[in-house]
Amino acid sequence: MERWANAIGKARDCSYLSRMQDRARLGSEGAHRGPHDRGSLLLPISRTTRRKLLSVLVAIVIFASLSAVTTLAAGRPVELGVANAVLIGAAIGFFEEFYVQGPRGSWLRDMHPLRSLPIYAVVVVILYLVAIHVVRLLLGRLDDLPNVYARLPFGIAIFTTFSLVGILMMRVVHFIGLDTLFHLMIGTYHRPVRERKVLLFLDINGSTALGERLGALEMRALVRKFLLDVAQPITDHGGEVYLYKGDGLIATWSFAEAIRSDAILDAVDAMFAAIAGEREDYVARFGAAPSFRIGIHGGDVIVSEQGGAKRSIGIYGDTINIAARMEETARAHGVPCVISAAVVQALASRARFREIGEEPVKGISAPIRICEYRPRTWREAG
Repeated sequence: MERWANAIGKARDCSYLSRMQDRARLGSEGAHRGPHDRGSLLLPISRTTRRKLLSVLVAIVIFASLSAVTTLAAGRPVELGVANAVLIGAAIGFFEEFYVQGPRGSWLRDMHPLRSLPIYAVVVVILYLVAIHVVRLLLGRLDDLPNVYARLPFGIAIFTTFSLVGILMMRVVHFIGLDTLFHLMIGTYHRPVRERKVLLFLDINGSTALGERLGALEMRALVRKFLLDVAQPITDHGGEVYLYKGDGLIATWSFAEAIRSDAILDAVDAMFAAIAGEREDYVARFGAAPSFRIGIHGGDVIVSEQGGAKRSIGIYGDTINIAARMEETARAHGVPCVISAAVVQALASRARFREIGEEPVKGISAPIRICEYRPRTWREAG
C-alpha cells in the first residue's frame, strides 16, 4: 500500500503537469516570448547587448583614465586628451564587444594575442586621426590643430601605446567577467553568503566519439563555436555562465529570476533553438551538428571567494551536486533535459514535462524526484 501511495504522490506532482492543459497553454505562449516582450518596453534590447554596452562603458573609463594621466605628464590640455580617449575608447569598446567577441570576429579571436596587436594598432591610429579632428571641431579648438600636426608622430605613439594597454586591460576584464570582477573588488563574497539559486549543467552528447572522428583541433573549434552559441541565450534570459568545463558549462540564475515568467524554460528553449538554427553551418564545417543534454536543480547554495594566488568566486552545497546529477540522469535516460521537481513545482508552465521518477543522489539521503522537459526544437536540434 505504501508503494501505491508513493506512486500516487508522484503522479500528483509531475503527472499533475499533464492535467493542467489550460495553464500549460498559457505557459506555452509565454515560452514563445523573448526577453524583449517582458517588462522591457523602456529598454527593448537583450540582456547580452546591455552587458556589452556596460563593457563599452568600462572601456571608455579605462581609456579616459589612461589619457588623463598621459596628457598631464605631457603638459597638454587634459580636456582634449580625455575627449580623444573617450571617442577612441567607445570605438574600441564597440569593435571589441560587437565584432571581435561576435560570430564574425572569430578569426581575430583565434589569432594569438600578440599577433593581433598590430591590427589593433592600425585601428587605433585611424581612430586617433579621426578623433583629434572631431573633438576640436566639437570643442571649437580648431586653432590647436597646427600644434597637433607638429606633434603628430609623438601623439600617435603615445595614444597607440596607452590604447594597447587599455585593450589588454579590456581583455583581462572580459576574461574574468564584469560581474566576478565587481564582486571581487567590493568584497561581496569575502565572507560566505547563502543564496537561493538555480543551476544548469550542460554537456555535449557523444563528445568522445565526435572528438575521435574530428581530431583535437577540429573538436576544439566545434566546442568553441558551440559554447558561444549557447552562452548568449543564457545571458539573454537572466542567467550567468559560472564555469566552462570541457565541452560543456555551468550556468546560474537567482531562483526568483529563473522562475519569473519561466525564464529558465525560455533559456533552455533558446539554447536548443540556437543550435538548431546553426545546424547547417555545423554540418558544413564539421560534418555533424552537436546534440547536448541539460540538468537543472535549484535551492540554497553558499557563495564565497576561493583561491589564493588566483581568486575566483565558488559555489558550494548539495544543490550544485544535485544539479550535476540531473545532467548525468539526462544522459542515462537519453532525454534532452532533466529538471528536479523542486524547480518544476515553482514554474507556472507545466507543458512538455514528463515524470521520470525518483533518482538517488550520492551523499543525499532522500531520492530526488525528477521530470523530463522537452524543448520546442529538440527533435530538430537532436
